[in-house]
Amino acid sequence: MEIENIRDRIKKNKGGYFFLFILSLIYKFLFKFKKNLYKKNIIKSIKFSKPVVCVGNISTGGTGKTTFVLSLSRKLSNTKIKHCIVLRGYKSKLSKNEVADINENNFENQIKNPYLSDEHKLIAISVKGNSVPVIASKNRAKSIEFAINNYHPDLIVMDDGFQNFSITKDLNILIFNINKINDKLLPLGNLREGYDAIKGSDFVVLNHCELFDDSYIDDRINFFKKYINSDRIIKSYYEPSALIDLIENKRIPINSFNHKDIAIFSAIGDNSQFKKLIEKMGFNVLKSWQFSDHHSYTREELVSINNLRNGLPLITTLKDSVKFMSDVKEIFLNDIYAFEIEMKCDSDMIIKHIQSINKS
Repeated sequence: MEIENIRDRIKKNKGGYFFLFILSLIYKFLFKFKKNLYKKNIIKSIKFSKPVVCVGNISTGGTGKTTFVLSLSRKLSNTKIKHCIVLRGYKSKLSKNEVADINENNFENQIKNPYLSDEHKLIAISVKGNSVPVIASKNRAKSIEFAINNYHPDLIVMDDGFQNFSITKDLNILIFNINKINDKLLPLGNLREGYDAIKGSDFVVLNHCELFDDSYIDDRINFFKKYINSDRIIKSYYEPSALIDLIENKRIPINSFNHKDIAIFSAIGDNSQFKKLIEKMGFNVLKSWQFSDHHSYTREELVSINNLRNGLPLITTLKDSVKFMSDVKEIFLNDIYAFEIEMKCDSDMIIKHIQSINKS
């Protein structure tokens, strides 16, 4: 990401590294001070009438948190557990206390709403058909209250918010990119808080295990065993489920896609992992464009990508496709696809745990 490149340049200089180190110490002090205010009940957290399951991380971007939320939601739907998904709606144009929801009844109108965030639309598209309302607000408490009062769910699934101490969570699940361990606190590194915070979680999910061998994965598991019991550490794997033809609006099985030479573009937390996954599937990536996480594409950028692909089929992420869905036919004309990925993991223990807190 662009901000990481700037930070890396600063860190190359000893003076710059020391400056970021001092800022990290200040950040650590302020964060712990705030956390202790809630821990000692000086500031009270809100306890809701329905259980809140938080899927979070301790790093900034690139962990696969939202992909896990979608996987968890599908399993909850399969077990007939009625739930709502709530999120902040990063980069939405909603006012501070405004609440916006996407459900089966208002889907077509809200998916075109320019005030809603990309991730809000992405999640709504992915759970469409399962009757799971997706609710966003910059005030998380407002979104949870709205969900409970309007949809009467069995529980709430909160996308992100592990560091939001104003809300009492009944279950905390932390997602980690297995390739990004031993990091440092912001702004020296990408950590929102230190690894000791893992002790406050109920489960740890290690993402991107499909890219590494068993010895590497075992080494990472040993790292996490310092903070949480090994039976609460779950390995997960990205598994491509289909390609979505954005022109024809149809799903295409991976094995029936007849192109090997392709071009890709993405603006996600870890663009390199997306490229590796594509290449591991046997595609030849001849052209690649990478942008920072949550980047908003301009029309000029998309037209430029289309003109420079030299006739190659274009593949992007489902998350990125939401950003230009309304103009896709006009800009690209043909051969533009979104990669649909599912996070596979043995989450039976998590589901059983959720069922137990739902009954209590």
